[in-house]
Amino acid sequence: MSASAEEVLRQLAALNRISRIALQDMALRPMLQRIVDALNAEFGWEFIAFAGIDHQRGEFVCDAVHASIDSDVQVGYRRALGSGVVGHVAVSGETVDIPDTRGHPLVIDTLGGTRSELCVPIIHDGRVLAALNVESLRLDAFRGQRDLLETVAAQISGALHAADLLQRLETANAQLRDAYRVMEQQAQRDGLTGIANRRRFDAALSEAWSAAQVSDLRTALLMIDIDHFKSYNDGYGHLAGDQCLREVAAALAESIGTTDATLARYGGEEFAVVLAGSTIADAMMLAERLRIAVEARALPHAHSAPGRVTLSIGVAMRDATADTAPATLVGRADSALYAAKRGGRNRVVAAEHLP
Repeated sequence: MSASAEEVLRQLAALNRISRIALQDMALRPMLQRIVDALNAEFGWEFIAFAGIDHQRGEFVCDAVHASIDSDVQVGYRRALGSGVVGHVAVSGETVDIPDTRGHPLVIDTLGGTRSELCVPIIHDGRVLAALNVESLRLDAFRGQRDLLETVAAQISGALHAADLLQRLETANAQLRDAYRVMEQQAQRDGLTGIANRRRFDAALSEAWSAAQVSDLRTALLMIDIDHFKSYNDGYGHLAGDQCLREVAAALAESIGTTDATLARYGGEEFAVVLAGSTIADAMMLAERLRIAVEARALPHAHSAPGRVTLSIGVAMRDATADTAPATLVGRADSALYAAKRGGRNRVVAAEHLP
C-alpha cells in the first residue's frame, strides 16, 4: 500500500473515532479533550487545542489542549478576539494554514519555536462556535491535513452546538435554583427585623412537632411580648417603634446562641422561639437570658413604669398527653405569657407552673 493510501486510511480512522466521541459525550470540555487526545494519538502533533468563543467578553478561551512541549496555553487561557491566528479565525470564520510561521503577522508563538500552524473554524448556522488549532516545531508539518481538520470541524459542529446549548441550559437552571433559594429564604424572613417570619415559625414548629412524635424529642416554645409596646408606639411614633422591634430582635438573636432554636417574629410586638431537645429548666434559663439581654440594652421607654423596654415571656413544654396539635402548645405558651403580664410584666412564667 502506498504512503498516500495509508495516510487516507489513517485520516478516515481518525474521523470515525472522532465521530463516535462526538455522539457519545455531551459534556463540552470532556468531549473536546477526548477529540484532542484522539488526534494526538493518531498524528502525534506537538500542540493541539480547541478554543471556544466567548462572544460576551470578546475573547476566545482554551477548552481543551494537548502539548507535548512547554506552552503558555492551558485550559482556561484567554485572549482577545482578533489577536493571533486563533483570534483571527474566530472573527473571520476562515481557515488559516501557515506552513512557515517565521515573520507571519498573525502568529503569536506560545511554544517558543512554532514553525507551522493550522487553524480551522467550527461553524454552526453561520456562527463561529470554536476553533481547532494545531501547531508544530517543524516546517510545513500539516501538509495534506487541512481537509481532515475542516472535516473534523464540520463533523463536530452540531454536537458542539448541542453541548453548548446543554451547558447554557444547565447554567440557566442552576441560576434559577439559586434565585428560587434566595426567594424562598426571603419569603421566610421578616422584612423589618431580618429574623424568621411567621411562615418560618409555623414550619419550624411543625417540623419539631413531627420529630417529637417520631422520636419523643422534647420541644419547648417561648412566646415573647414587648411590654407596653402600644404606649411606646403612641409616645415615640411608629418609626421609633419599628427601630425598637429591630433592636429587640437583634438582642434576642445574639443571646440565643444555639442552632436548635428558631427565633421568629410572631406578629406585631410578639416573638417566638421554638426550642428542640430541651428540658423545662433549659427553656426557662434561655427565656431568662433573653429577658435580661433586652433589659440590659436599656432602651428608653418613658411611657412605662420601669422607664426602659422590657419583655414578658411565657414558656411551655410539649406534653404528649395534653398537646394534641402544635396549636395547643402555642395556646399554653400564650397562657403563660399572659400570666407573666398579669403578674407585673418583665418576667418569665412557665405553663407547667400555672394552676
